Amino acid sequence: MIVALIIIAFIIEAIYKYFINYSYGNPKQYTNRSKYDTSHYKRSCITRDRYNKNKIPNAIDTIVIGSGIGGLSCGAYLSKVGKTVLVLEQHYIAGGCCHVFEEKGIEHETGIHYVGNINKWKLMLDLITTKPIEWCKMGDKNDLVYDEIHIEDKTYLFKAGESNFINELTKSFSEERENIVKYVELVKKVSSLNLFFNSKIIKSKWIRYLVDIYLKYWEKDYYTYINRTTYNVISEITNNEELIRVLCGQFGDYGITPKKSNFFLHASIVNHYLNGGYFPKGGPSEITKHIIPTIEEHGGRVLVGKKVENLIIENNTVKGVIMENGDKIYSKNVVSGIGLNSTLNSLIPSELLESKNIKNYTTLNNKIGNSTSFIYCFVNLDGTSDELELRNSNLWIYPNKDYESLVTDFEKDITKNPIPMFISSSSAKDTSWENRYPGKSNAIILSMAKKEWFSSWEHETSTKRDAEYKELKEVLAQRMLNEGLYKYYPKTKGKVTHYEMATPLTNNHYLGCLDGEGYGLESNTLRYSNMEVIKPSTVINNFYLTGQDVCMLGFTGALMGGVLTAHSILGYGTLTDLILNRNLINDLNSRTLEK
Repeated sequence: MIVALIIIAFIIEAIYKYFINYSYGNPKQYTNRSKYDTSHYKRSCITRDRYNKNKIPNAIDTIVIGSGIGGLSCGAYLSKVGKTVLVLEQHYIAGGCCHVFEEKGIEHETGIHYVGNINKWKLMLDLITTKPIEWCKMGDKNDLVYDEIHIEDKTYLFKAGESNFINELTKSFSEERENIVKYVELVKKVSSLNLFFNSKIIKSKWIRYLVDIYLKYWEKDYYTYINRTTYNVISEITNNEELIRVLCGQFGDYGITPKKSNFFLHASIVNHYLNGGYFPKGGPSEITKHIIPTIEEHGGRVLVGKKVENLIIENNTVKGVIMENGDKIYSKNVVSGIGLNSTLNSLIPSELLESKNIKNYTTLNNKIGNSTSFIYCFVNLDGTSDELELRNSNLWIYPNKDYESLVTDFEKDITKNPIPMFISSSSAKDTSWENRYPGKSNAIILSMAKKEWFSSWEHETSTKRDAEYKELKEVLAQRMLNEGLYKYYPKTKGKVTHYEMATPLTNNHYLGCLDGEGYGLESNTLRYSNMEVIKPSTVINNFYLTGQDVCMLGFTGALMGGVLTAHSILGYGTLTDLILNRNLINDLNSRTLEK
């Protein structure tokens, strides 16, 4: 009884202090500052602002390393409350996997092929972009089909909307309708178990401990489904192996086969796209182009073309960064958006890696391991998407119905054995394409890969690797074209004007990866059961992590990582915040509504 009264008194006192110190509508640490004039900036493009010491802002609040959506969103949210942020990118263009490139006059996206649940994520993006990003709904010319699952000689369609999804699959599995409904209900239930991720910003260790106990003993489903494989869970709903394979047809979105992936991960991805897929109008670079001005509004800058070599750490407190040319840049906080693996092996001074606190990170990083990488074929095409009959849906192609053996066999001989593929076309998905590239189209073909397949050429200079490397890429390109593009889009044959291959080594060079990993850390049970280590704040004072490793893989996972890191830096996550549901997004929305 006494303990209960003390807790109640504590809560009342917290609420009282909250309202005394909180000006409604203002985020934590908010500073009202006039917008910074950027008209004098000299650069060819806002995403290609080359690093120069003279461009470094004064009195930097936060340095963000890496300009993927995690780093950019974190920096933009901090800028929205008046902070000066410097984002540093080693590539010649900002955006991470949001960046695009032109090859022989045709644009190609590199990592953002589609986004789901757009109504939710658009609300978060619109807060930090100078104008709302427009989204093109996939399947608007193809009866709302966003994903096509091709298994051997059969095709199955995923249509936008829960009822459409169920009805379409019922056409192929008429006796399984009840089980398909059960599956969709379970997917929605399991994907809503997100307390584990939201709790990462809680300041109090004992509250995090209580949350962990709650998850384990009262909300058991989360730990149940991260410890059970996708295949085993679905097998309890239906014993129809063909249906199971179809329901697992999007496993390339997370890179782990059904008998190895956990069902929580699978459910999260399926639910994400249940209401359809969307593509940013104008291409993924539109996101980057409209976030950077928000960072610049309060004196911040996004500079590219120079790598951060090391962190400056004194008395276990980060003070800034050292650039590869020796420049030292100081700030109050530093955020790494380049992934845990690259952070540990590229940024932390070697003498600190053996310290007890950092050792916990390195041990967990090594146990979890890195996600899959990819090989890519970027294709230029002569003719419009309509002329070539390119659909604005994605194609998942599995020449063998046994996914596990398909992937294993392909790894044994990538030049001959059946190859799983993903095919998509941004020219078909983007309604602005025809105005930008009239009479032309594009396609991307990719497959999962491992860096060790190409390790013989790892230490050779990018774009100057030997003839054997180029020959292997050419063999793979011909396979992807003949067994993939030409087979499923026969009108593209004879219309290819150019193609370009990329491997895990390409990822290492342009994205700063170490193992070509496309999704950061592997999304396994160990990663999703450790609340204490992989969260925005770290054991080094004022040093933070962001991006998909903090939260979950993919564009929206990295975006949420940026949101969580901004929360941690600004001091959200107190008991009072939890009780009153106060967070940065609500505060920014309240301020916007007041305006």
